[in-house]
Amino acid sequence: MAKSQEKNAMLTKRWRKLLMGILFLLTLLVTGCWDRKEIENRGYVLGLAIDHVVSPEPKGLYDLNETPQSAGQRKYKLTLEMPKFSKSSETKEVSKGQSHLIWSGEGESMFAINRMIATKTYFAPFFEDIQILIFSEAVAREGVGDIVDFFLRDAEMRRRVKIFVTPGRAEDILKAKLQVEEANSTFISKLTANTAKAPYFAGKAELAQFSQAIRSNRSFAVPIVVVEDKEVRLIKGAIFNKYCKMVGEIGELEILGGKILRKTLKEGIVVVPNPANPQHIATFEIYEKKIKVDSHIQDDQVLFTVEAVLIGNLGENMAHEQDAVDPVFTKTVEKAVAAEVTRSIKAAFSKQQQLKADVTDLGGLVHRQHPEYWKNVKDRWDEEVFPMAQLDVDIKISIRRPVITH
Repeated sequence: MAKSQEKNAMLTKRWRKLLMGILFLLTLLVTGCWDRKEIENRGYVLGLAIDHVVSPEPKGLYDLNETPQSAGQRKYKLTLEMPKFSKSSETKEVSKGQSHLIWSGEGESMFAINRMIATKTYFAPFFEDIQILIFSEAVAREGVGDIVDFFLRDAEMRRRVKIFVTPGRAEDILKAKLQVEEANSTFISKLTANTAKAPYFAGKAELAQFSQAIRSNRSFAVPIVVVEDKEVRLIKGAIFNKYCKMVGEIGELEILGGKILRKTLKEGIVVVPNPANPQHIATFEIYEKKIKVDSHIQDDQVLFTVEAVLIGNLGENMAHEQDAVDPVFTKTVEKAVAAEVTRSIKAAFSKQQQLKADVTDLGGLVHRQHPEYWKNVKDRWDEEVFPMAQLDVDIKISIRRPVITH
């Protein structure tokens, strides 16, 4: 009897320990958010714009835009875009009408300006959801390496923030009234999703790539954004040299060629004069590609060779009198498209040599294929060696479906 009672006591003790353990685990699951902050009280920064200060003179009695600092000068204007929230009976949603709030400050230290902006509103800037960072061309040409240091160090900044340059004031892009309800920064960020379908679009440049280029001491390209008549357009590309200074632009032709040199072309269209009637056009739609880029060293001279096969459809034939199935017509279109693609590659290569900025990272190709040679030229690649390199291009076009199939 005593043994039975002792055994029951031990079982009871074990069950108590197990129950206590379960209760302890449950307390971890039902704990509240001790640092919870209501969405309308948090300053979600969606976009950043950096410009030069227009005028050094104070604007008011307290000069709210100026950042008090013991070092540096009043040089940059930092503008933030945040979503505008309103309370409703059931949910919190973006208010109709103006969908964003704009805050700005002036100074030289990005960190100090950011903290100063926090004194203008009860919600401090929060960078976890930031979408875009825009530089004015004036700032970009002066150099941005020192400016982005704060954003690269800030733990809240996403490395997938998209970088842009604009010819005018960067703040005007965030302040513009567009024909969309969402915040400007969010809308502009989403536009980059069409990169694959538009070979003439400059692509996207993210903060992570920006950081990598800076650390690797190499050139890079950034899309240019403009706003006209309430519409946003991503046009051209801004070329930065290895010193993080904008040195020029590339147009649509060079963008297409640059994607082939970098082997990032996915799909898209190429428009050429229609061989049957040059007053009309023919459009080639790319849906498959095979691209090979190699480097060769001959007598201490660098030669790049590009071999590409682009496969696709005759997406548009505006010379209706022409029989698209005619093999002679098809071959003529293929030859015209190949010539246009070749022209784009050579234009991209030539423009980069002219600007002394290897934005397609052909130097990285030389590094991988000829490491010993690269050791001797890496420090003078952009300025001396790359501008003297040669290029040989061989493009083949294959039209698989020249007729309407449905």
